[in-house]
Amino acid sequence: MSPHKPPHKILADADWTKRDKAITFRKLMHLERHHLMPDVFLSTSAAYPPTPTTRTYGGHVFAQAAWAAAHTVSYGLHVHSITGWFLLLGDTRYAFEYRVRRVRDGGVYALRIVEAYQDSKAADDAKTPTFMAVVSFKRDERNKHKPGAKGQRRDFEHQTLPKNWLDQEYGQLLQQKQKFEDWPVTQGMDGMWSPELTVEEWKKRGDGYPGLEMRKVNMDGYNLKAVPGAIDDGGEAARRWRLLLLYRLVMDAEEERRTEEKRHKHKNGADDVINLHACAHLYASDRNSLFLAQRALGFERSSGQVGSLSHTVNFHGYASELLMIDEATGNLKEYIQESWTSNSGADRVTHNSRIWDKETRRIVASTVQDGMMRIQPGERKGLIDYEAMLRRESKL
Repeated sequence: MSPHKPPHKILADADWTKRDKAITFRKLMHLERHHLMPDVFLSTSAAYPPTPTTRTYGGHVFAQAAWAAAHTVSYGLHVHSITGWFLLLGDTRYAFEYRVRRVRDGGVYALRIVEAYQDSKAADDAKTPTFMAVVSFKRDERNKHKPGAKGQRRDFEHQTLPKNWLDQEYGQLLQQKQKFEDWPVTQGMDGMWSPELTVEEWKKRGDGYPGLEMRKVNMDGYNLKAVPGAIDDGGEAARRWRLLLLYRLVMDAEEERRTEEKRHKHKNGADDVINLHACAHLYASDRNSLFLAQRALGFERSSGQVGSLSHTVNFHGYASELLMIDEATGNLKEYIQESWTSNSGADRVTHNSRIWDKETRRIVASTVQDGMMRIQPGERKGLIDYEAMLRRESKL
């Protein structure tokens, strides 16, 4: 593959002050194939900025790298595992170029390496990758578990927690609201906001979060409050801290029509709905991630640097269970991400999560993220506790 630079042209939808509603996940992930190199793809829509800067939301490049890799596998191979490394800051104003390397194509498993480049100052003028990932694909072997099948296998299934875990552990919290729409829209940075944007602008940015509609459960009464700026409780509050996020796809009339037409039809690998929806789960998995740890440790008002180093997601069960639209009814399915932090120290922190199918109570994915967290002494002035404001507004 000959070296070259991605286009330096600013994307048409790069100005997030002009966005007031979300676009569909398909539009957000859309890629154009390079006219000379078939395994090189260019993004067409601007990534989400979680802060007042043009810093890219890590979940965007994480999910889109997997989607680029999915364009290079045959139909029936689906994402089942991905590990990505965040190497340089992305810039929301410019396109990402994904260069896919085909490592292995087997009958059941395939492996791809993806490097994401960006021609911007923040991304070092495309001299080194902004991000790279190893993506593994697997073919569904459900037919091997049918009676009388050639080479029939025994079926088995278990998960780390029972299917009644969400109700058992968080039942009273989840019963506070009856409908998905009743929960407040999830904002960025786990509820602490910079005064560089007004509260109204923060709300607008939350409403414009693309691809997925995400809602946040009020965890008051469950989480212990860490001592601000210090963890002199021996980490008790951090061990207890949990975040529950509900999410589902963003749909419009075009996407509904397209999904309905393709729901029961075979598609080539470049337009595989299962892989697209798997990437939507990947996109959701990074939401608020390390900011949860910052808050759990009592550093939400502290100055410092927080950034992802690596992120791993493993999907469980059959690939069809990742579909975010019910195949029988066409209705949107809802999911719950249960997140916590397991370890911190040495200027690093770990974020963990499980993604649950809200209806079946199956764990569809497990995630672990290693991140950098450098905290300065003292308190940063002027930050707005958006969570507290939401609680006052909704009288929770």
